[in-house]
Amino acid sequence: MFPNQESPESDFLQQMFSTYYKKHVIDSVPDVPYREFGFGVYKRKIANRNMAFTNVNEVNSFLRDRKPLFFSYSNAYYKFPARTPMSNKELFKADIIYEFDADELGLEVPVINEIQWFKPVHLEEAKRQVFRLLDFLHNDFGFSDDGVAINFSGKAGFHVHLRSKSIQDLNKRARIELVDYLTAQNMDFTNLGFDFDSFVAPKQKGLWQARLIIGLKEFFEKDTKEISKLTDFPTKKVSPLVKSKDALFSSLDKGVLMQVEGRKGGEFWKKVLEIVAKSERVPIDRQTSIDLHKIIRVPATLHGDTGMVAKIIPIDSLKDFDAFNDSVVFDEKFAKEFDLNTIKVTVKEAPAFELLNKKFGPYKDEVVELPLFAAAYLVGKGAAVLKQ
Repeated sequence: MFPNQESPESDFLQQMFSTYYKKHVIDSVPDVPYREFGFGVYKRKIANRNMAFTNVNEVNSFLRDRKPLFFSYSNAYYKFPARTPMSNKELFKADIIYEFDADELGLEVPVINEIQWFKPVHLEEAKRQVFRLLDFLHNDFGFSDDGVAINFSGKAGFHVHLRSKSIQDLNKRARIELVDYLTAQNMDFTNLGFDFDSFVAPKQKGLWQARLIIGLKEFFEKDTKEISKLTDFPTKKVSPLVKSKDALFSSLDKGVLMQVEGRKGGEFWKKVLEIVAKSERVPIDRQTSIDLHKIIRVPATLHGDTGMVAKIIPIDSLKDFDAFNDSVVFDEKFAKEFDLNTIKVTVKEAPAFELLNKKFGPYKDEVVELPLFAAAYLVGKGAAVLKQ
């Protein structure tokens, strides 16, 4: 069911992509001559890398002529980006790029024939995590919106690009420390002012301390049974805290952890704080976040798995951004230029989905006639082939 790289399906997508790139100038990468680039083909996101361009015009000529289904660039800046091995490129600075993919955020994503089917709820969760990161960047590190760029990934989430000079010069050790802070890695509650032997909470509340206190209050809004299950503590020991929430919250504000019946009260509070820290952290992938040599999708280019654009999103527009509408580019206007208002495809299996406020599916082993954008979406995902 999955066509190879030389197939009518691949040709179909490449034709659409080439036309799109002839109509749109891609200039989303700063300092093009110092970046490494890579491209992908049907069902292979990176087929080649170690490429370099001298300017934006060369980048756009490549996109129009070679019609890649995936196009990526390095967060790093190199003196010689096309050289191999990596050490010969001579890295001299690097952006930081944080990824938020919906399938890595704890939500269950439907899978049919090894194909993931993302829904608006998944991308809303990814968006929520982007806002959480922005909160950390603004309040904990004092970063302004200048030097922060956000784009939809084109498929399953969002990419946040940090390009300020203060970021670009950070070495790997500093990047690890930054990730540790954001992800609450090995958080030391004692250093933050908690004492589980004397049941003390911090009175002077720094940024992480404040988040933890707020998180504790939210945690105890849960019912007794849920708290008991999460902490693996008996309901009879948890119940008095839940029944005395006002007193509990007041004691937290005064720097006191209410005691729990029995000798393991300190263990209970430590367990609760571990749960709260996990819920308050930024769930970014550790390895990709500190990698100085990765390449990632070029903002404003098309994604070969969906036919959607990795749309650049101003921060003040992120809340209202709807990927399944705002990133669909092969719309009716685009299709009319090719006299391709509809395309016949054979769908192996696809659940119900919605694009441009139009509903499609579910389909299974059937031939359907679809608008260009819906056909490209299914063909890109590998769920459909062109009807010959």
